[in-house]
Amino acid sequence: MSKLNIYACSGVGDVSASQRVAQNIENSGWMRNETLRKYLGSGKDGGCAEYFLYIFIPDSDLAKYNATIYKKRQQQLKTYAYVRELFVGHDYGTEQEMLDIIRNGIEFTFGSSVESVLEYIRSGKSDGVGVVTEAVAAIVVAVISAVVAIITGIIQYCQSVKIAKYTAPTMEEIKDSAPAATDFTDTAKKKGLLFAAIAGVALIVFGKLRD
Repeated sequence: MSKLNIYACSGVGDVSASQRVAQNIENSGWMRNETLRKYLGSGKDGGCAEYFLYIFIPDSDLAKYNATIYKKRQQQLKTYAYVRELFVGHDYGTEQEMLDIIRNGIEFTFGSSVESVLEYIRSGKSDGVGVVTEAVAAIVVAVISAVVAIITGIIQYCQSVKIAKYTAPTMEEIKDSAPAATDFTDTAKKKGLLFAAIAGVALIVFGKLRD
């Protein structure tokens, strides 16, 4: 099994950054498809795929996870359904293509399959997690805000093209439903592993938003 780089995203998104994401999609013209796909992809490439991690928990496995994850999954599914109305309804691709973009983005960031990441979250067991350093905690908030800002920007763009079938999630709902180290609190060490991998994509994600 490849190294599992655990990553979390939750927190207060940057309004100006989210507006910039929405504007980037709008202004990309004939390359809009590529731009939207980038934003739905890996956090390493300036995307927000990691936000949707819990939608990949099968209904049959829900009982294995705690109430926090169950609740977040419900909101992630609502957010996903809203974005799907744009992606599928405006001919950016099929729903399977959208799911593949998100899945591939998550797996690229974590360096492991979605199933392995979810199993680690459920059980705390993984083959070969990176070395933990205390210094990385200082930039957790910045990375978290970046990911929330990206998904919020996509939602703002969805609103601009009048996706009306579903109610748009608010920034607070997005923030509160993003995966976080505190979703499972067996040990402080487990939280530290999440913080360590956040550092791995921190500067890349934040840099993409500043471009």
